[in-house]
Amino acid sequence: MIKCFFMIHRAPHLSFDEFAQYWSGVHARLAIANAPQMRMRRYVQNHRRDHAIAEGFRAGRDCMAGPFDGIAEAWWDSFEDMAAAAGETPAEVAAAILADEGRFVDLRRSVIWFGEEKPFWPTSTSAKEDK
Repeated sequence: MIKCFFMIHRAPHLSFDEFAQYWSGVHARLAIANAPQMRMRRYVQNHRRDHAIAEGFRAGRDCMAGPFDGIAEAWWDSFEDMAAAAGETPAEVAAAILADEGRFVDLRRSVIWFGEEKPFWPTSTSAKEDK
């Protein structure tokens, strides 16, 4: 499984609440409507949540807290499947998604990162044992 992580900074003209509402409303509908033709397997939004326990995790590791307002995950079966979908997806769909991102995301400050999923837990054995 190939995952695209998009670590998002909200557009400077939006409050966090305005950003979150637009992202989970307008943009989510656009992503979901076009996911099948883009061969996207899953789309997940992770909205920033501040909590004392999160600060404890950060401090215990002596690492910095990510400055992002959210992280989007888009999943594909493979890079090959992703490339095939890119060749099949109408250019106006890709343009519409990018234009919409520009309405609520500070694209120049945001980060895209790709990774391959390597699941370790739960295993298929431990999942059966939990039932």
